[in-house]
Order: sequence, then C-alpha cells, then structure tokens
Amino acid sequence: MAKKKYCLVGTGVRGVKMFLLPLVKDYADVAELTGICDLNPGRLALAKRLLGRDVPAFTDFGEMLANVSCDTVIVTTKDATHHEYIIKALEAGKDVITEKPMTIDDEKCRAILAAEERAGRRVRGTFNYRYAPFKTKIKELLRQGIVGEIFSVEFRWFLDTVHGADYYRRWHAQKANSGGLLVHKATHHFDLVNWWTGQEPELVFALGARRFYGPTRDQRSERCLDCRFTSACQFHLDLRADEELRSFYLENEAHDGYHRDGCVFSPRIDIEDTMSVLVRYKNGMLLSYNLSSYAPFEGWSVAFNGPLGRLEATEEETFLPTTQPRFAARTAPENRYPADWYLAAFGEKERKTRFTIRFYPVYGGVETFTVPASEGGHGGGDRRLLEMLFREDVLDPLGHAATSRDGAMSILIGIAANKSIATGQPVRIAELLGRRD
Repeated sequence: MAKKKYCLVGTGVRGVKMFLLPLVKDYADVAELTGICDLNPGRLALAKRLLGRDVPAFTDFGEMLANVSCDTVIVTTKDATHHEYIIKALEAGKDVITEKPMTIDDEKCRAILAAEERAGRRVRGTFNYRYAPFKTKIKELLRQGIVGEIFSVEFRWFLDTVHGADYYRRWHAQKANSGGLLVHKATHHFDLVNWWTGQEPELVFALGARRFYGPTRDQRSERCLDCRFTSACQFHLDLRADEELRSFYLENEAHDGYHRDGCVFSPRIDIEDTMSVLVRYKNGMLLSYNLSSYAPFEGWSVAFNGPLGRLEATEEETFLPTTQPRFAARTAPENRYPADWYLAAFGEKERKTRFTIRFYPVYGGVETFTVPASEGGHGGGDRRLLEMLFREDVLDPLGHAATSRDGAMSILIGIAANKSIATGQPVRIAELLGRRD
C-alpha cells in the first residue's frame, strides 16, 4: 500500500510535538512528510533539526502546495488563520486535518463548510479528548442507555493558575486571534457533550466576565522578560529557564516579534476568564456549562440526568498539596499531580491511578465503574487520535473520528456564547449557519 503524503503548516510546539515527530518516528510505514510551512523561518529551522532531516520548508503556504506532492495538509497555526489554510488546501484538492478549533467565527465556519462541499474533499478535526479511555467509558455507558433519555447535562471545567494563566500571556489573549476560551478551549468540552449524547445544539445563552486576569493590578509590564516586578508576581515566566520555550519562541522572536511571555495582567487582554453557558439541544436536552481559568486545581466534572438516574464523573488532573505562590514552583511535577481535590488537603500524597464513574439509580443506590489512568497527553487521547488519523484499518464503533460537522457544532456553541455575552440575548445555532429554521 502506498504511503500517504502529508504537509504541515504551523511549526509551533503543538505542530512539532503532536504531529511532526510522531509522523516521522511512529508512522513512517504508512505516512510520508513532504513539506512544512511557517511564517517564522527560525521555527522552521528548529523543526528540521528536531526531525533530523532536510524536509522541504516554506514560509509561503501557496508555494508549498505548488511545489511538493501532498495528499493531506495538517493545520496547526493560530486559530484565526485556520480557515485560510483549510480553504486553500481544499481548493488545491487536498484533504485537511485541523487542530481545534476549526475556526473562530461563524462567517469563517460557513466558508470552510462551503469550500469542503465544493472541493469534494474531507476536513477532519483533532478532538483528542474523545479518545481518552475515561471519556470513552462515559460514552459507552450513555450509549447503553444507563440513564435513559438524557434530559440535562451539568459540566464544569477548571483551569488552574498554570495552564489557565498561559492563555492570557499568549496570542490567545485577544479574541481576534482565538475567539476567547469559549471557542479556543471550550470547543473540546462542547464537542464532548455533543459526542457523548449524540445531540446537536439549537439555542445558546451565556454570561462572561474578566475578573482575575487583565488590568487588575498596577504592578505589571508588557512581558515577563523585562518586568521589574518579578519578585512579587505569582505568574512570572522565565523563558530562559525552559528549554522548549526558549528554543521555540525566545530564540525566534526576531523573526516575527511574537512574545510568548506576555503579562497576564496586561490591558491588551480582551477575553473572559469567568464563563457560564446554557444550551438547549434539538431534542430538548439542556446543558449548563461553567469554565473558570484561575482555579486552585485542574480538571473537570460532569453529570447526566435522565429518567433512570444520574451518571457522574470527575477527572482530577492536577492539585497543589501546599501553597506555591511562585509560578515556577507550581509547574514542577513534584508539586502538581493528579489527586483527589477533596481528600488531598487531608494528607493524601499518592497520585491517582484510576478514575471513577458513579451511577445513581433514580430510586436509590449507587453503582461504580473505575477506569485506570492512562499515560500520554490528554488522558491518553493523543496517541489514540494519531492512530485513527494515520492508519486506515482502525475500527471506530463509537464514532471517535470527528468530521467538519462535528467541528462546526462545537465551535458554534462558543461563537453563539460570545455573541450572547456581547448582546445579552440568546443565539440560535441555525442562524449562525445561515439558516432560519
């Protein structure tokens, strides 16, 4: 069987570590990397060094499409530019694999869907959370009808002051780049609800505010590198102390002027850090969703309610057992590990090795299901996603593989939420797709 040929645009950390390195090291029997593209020539050179090969590299996407043989283009650029590369690739007769979110607003979403239909090619999304064993077990139980028809879903997501803070120091901090966390980050979460329940959204209402990050303190600078308040700041990031950040970003600033260590209290920040969303689905199911990006721990909890009972699941991703005001200390593995949020404060020191799903029958009792913690990124989802993307013989009985429709339905909840926050009014998904139904 002939190998499929892949090109990639966007050689940041995600593009290189998630796609390029596995492509050449783990999937060389079925895949061939034929070209890479980035506006930053320094990162292109770094990617080639890490790959250990002289793969054709371009700073112009059109030039790459015109000069190398490629079946599929992988898009891992800044969110606001996804549509440009996706549409150009489709028009050139290529299939596309795109990082989430597929794009950041409804106009760009409609343009992608129209281009895909015109070209007769395929756009696939990289919803790695779907593939994690713990989340897959939830899908299996719901598909078996454990709660009956799902009447409502309660979903809470917590980003801590390491992961959460990072969105406010990067390009994500402006909605024009990322669509805000309700698009960039929550597309994962909304996709999980859509996939878990097999339903599509109809109506969205949301509230949001910026209370923690942004210009909430006077002691701030444009970036951490030259800030004079480092000794007093709980969020000081030293790019020089992290080899990955230094090599990918600090050493390549001269090429594009991008600072990876922007101040999390900068007035340039215009995305929310506190968000609540209500969604009505086409079958009448209701979703209540909350996202906090400055929580004392990292992880999520979800509950599904139906006529047969309630299914609950919680995945504790990180917990700081002792006070760590210094950012560098909070990022240290010995201080930040999976632990029960409620018990860790009482002396629990062991890392969690399994997660529990609980089913409460409507008339009493409880049944538990445990799933071992999986190694690898995103709860073990990254590796399983790559298998589905790059190998042709992977069975998919639960529908893990995401289509452009899935990508659209997840981002449109976030896009509708942004519009609702701005106007104070509910927003219909159909209108964002250009329909009146």
